[in-house]
Amino acid sequence: MKRRITIAKSSGFCLGVQRAVEMALESAKKYGEVQMLGEIVHNETVIEILKNAGVRIVKSLDEVDSAKPVLFRSHGTPKGIRETARRSGLKVIDATCPLIIHIHKVAQKLEADGRTVIVIGDKGHDEVTAIVSDLANSIVVSNIQDAESLPRIRKAGAVAQSTQDIEQVGKIMSKIVEKVEDLRFINTICNPTRDRQRQVIKLASSNDIMLIIGSRTSANTKRLAAIASAINPKTFLIQNVDELNPDWFEKARTIGISSGASTPAESIEEVKKKIARFSS
Repeated sequence: MKRRITIAKSSGFCLGVQRAVEMALESAKKYGEVQMLGEIVHNETVIEILKNAGVRIVKSLDEVDSAKPVLFRSHGTPKGIRETARRSGLKVIDATCPLIIHIHKVAQKLEADGRTVIVIGDKGHDEVTAIVSDLANSIVVSNIQDAESLPRIRKAGAVAQSTQDIEQVGKIMSKIVEKVEDLRFINTICNPTRDRQRQVIKLASSNDIMLIIGSRTSANTKRLAAIASAINPKTFLIQNVDELNPDWFEKARTIGISSGASTPAESIEEVKKKIARFSS
């Protein structure tokens, strides 16, 4: 059976991840070794590539060799760690996504305006933790229940984690407006995330099978899978080509494919080629 395979235009690395990976590889080549504070992106395949290129993962600044540079990851780094690195005189290579840096600045501006800052995002996520570290008065809201539990607030500003689901953020905001007298919301979901989500909705609606490729530790990958699954029950989240099951495709004529923002294009191409072999 000949099958049609459609890959989302926005699949593969987003610009922030592409930039961070290139910075890591270039730094490793220049300095011989670079130390990565935590995983620069949430994708096991990419991490393995970086390790082989001379990028070493460290869990804290205590493990850092001061003679070699340390790389701050794309999700952002908490204020306390940034300040400690500066005081220690470490050579820092900051690979924080520029769009996430923008969220930090927007949140700080809202706080400077006398507002309690509400961050709509996943509690404990690296990006959210870094954002709130720059704030003196913030609240993290991860779901509608959190929003319903908010106290009455006279003046607040709200921002969103860059990879949040725009529909879910809208539902959360509908509850927040009931709690805040003077509210300003700035939509900080990045455009690449919005494009990815729109394309997944379209593909999941128009194909027999929907595949999302990426790490199960990646928040944006899991969110794409959840969006697709709500539309198409035959949605499968896979980390790589080895997880493909030929049984999924027995009666499928059309397959849609998208990926998390940390999934390399090579992984997507491998999946496409293997599905094509199932057809032969």
